[in-house]
Amino acid sequence: MTVRRILVAGIAAPALVLAAPAVAMADTDYEAEQSAAGPNGAWSHSVESSADGDGDASYEETKTKAGPHGAFSSSVESEAD
Repeated sequence: MTVRRILVAGIAAPALVLAAPAVAMADTDYEAEQSAAGPNGAWSHSVESSADGDGDASYEETKTKAGPHGAFSSSVESEAD
């Protein structure tokens, strides 16, 4: 039984070692949006972010609001290579 375990570990370990960087380099994306409207105005909010295996990353957040006393808009963006 011990020889069998050693053989299975000997086969599985290199496969895991080779697969680990592929998992670490996977692209990742996230998006979320919210909005609402009512008798006193409307608003929206969105967030987007992403990263890839090449080290590129980005982030964007946007907020808007309009109501009886005026309107507001805000945006933030960031990127890294």
